Amino acid sequence: MPQAQNNMSTTHKKMSVLIHQDGLSFFIYSSMGVERHILKTFKHESNPIEILQEIENIYEIEKDLNFKFKEVTLIYNHSIFTGVPASLYNENNQSDYLKYNVRLLDTDVISTDDAIEALDYRSIYIAYSNINNYFFDKYGDFNYYHYSTLALQKHYSVNDSLKTEIIIDVKESQFYITIFEKGSLLLHNSYPHQAAEDILYYTLFTAQHNHLDPEHMDLKIISSTKNDAVYNLLYTYVRNVSYVVDSNTYIENILCV
Repeated sequence: MPQAQNNMSTTHKKMSVLIHQDGLSFFIYSSMGVERHILKTFKHESNPIEILQEIENIYEIEKDLNFKFKEVTLIYNHSIFTGVPASLYNENNQSDYLKYNVRLLDTDVISTDDAIEALDYRSIYIAYSNINNYFFDKYGDFNYYHYSTLALQKHYSVNDSLKTEIIIDVKESQFYITIFEKGSLLLHNSYPHQAAEDILYYTLFTAQHNHLDPEHMDLKIISSTKNDAVYNLLYTYVRNVSYVVDSNTYIENILCV
């Protein structure tokens, strides 16, 4: 496979790639902000082999991606992850943390992100080795994370430590629920959804499980497109519901590290 080539117009820029079973997003950015966003949506949920084929196809079409960047970051956005208290984390137990949430294969390589010390949280997940190998062959060293790590860092940075807050971060076929209570992380997990009712069910279930009162909690929605059906259904049961102002910029701030 050809390696990325030097180009004076890109060597000062960074690139982040969001990898998901539903699609791919490439963000090329600099200190001035995002300069280009390349989006590829899949017709069906894809496995790692199919995702790599789609990546290779994009690189055939998008020649700008074949130049070197100052920094390259991959972000895995999938449900093959779990979070553990960083203070209790033991490297020898990585597979034990994951095996109760997902089905592990013998070929799976377990990855961990650095702990978020302020939240006592550490993401443990599967990074697709075939995709990591492709980007290493293309660019050399690069960074990779699970989406949860970067999202939690962003959520915490803007969290109101005096309130109880639920954040739902809606993606194509899954969404994340994060609960903060007075600055402490109570829950962070991913749930599938096909309809607004799925989002309502999991949101109310997690709120009840954590003894939260829908009358007194703040519910924030992060979504690249506003969905009236989701908002109206949630507002029926939760008093304080709002979209994060300019969700697209908020998401870019998560991804463009």
